[in-house]
Amino acid sequence: MLHPISVYEDRLYVANVGSLPEDWTLESLMQKHASKSYNPDIAHVFYLAGFIESWGRGIEKICSSLKVDNLPLLEYTIHPGDIMIKFTAPEDRIIRSTGSLSEKLSDKLSDKLSDKEQRVLELLIEDPGFTSLQIAEKLNVSRVSVTKYLKALKEQGIISRIGSDRKGYWRINQ
Repeated sequence: MLHPISVYEDRLYVANVGSLPEDWTLESLMQKHASKSYNPDIAHVFYLAGFIESWGRGIEKICSSLKVDNLPLLEYTIHPGDIMIKFTAPEDRIIRSTGSLSEKLSDKLSDKLSDKEQRVLELLIEDPGFTSLQIAEKLNVSRVSVTKYLKALKEQGIISRIGSDRKGYWRINQ
């Protein structure tokens, strides 16, 4: 069974059942081209619902966004029954899973941190993308409390914020 999305530390695959229009190659897909919807009825419904602004611009818009952000371009694999796109993360944007980092940090910092600060740190090790609201829910405390714990961890140099509050993540510094 084809999994439509597969996520790894350094790459993302998106697959779609279907095929390129007859006589199309990967090269013609990457150039300006007329749209040939695989299922025009569904495409029209998406257009009317406002999910797409026009047909035939998806690849162009994705590639343009990647170039603007200085990210690697897409890699395509075209099979007879599906098309797969691979997005590759540059090294500086990879968030590595750390496994035993939690144990190392808790031993090293146990006398410096409160129980709640340690728990916040463990959650950030589990998923650096957790928001303060998600952490508050997991710890069953207020968002204000989580903000206080995060501030204390930042002031001690244990964590730092990479990116915006909305789209960023927490980096463990030690």
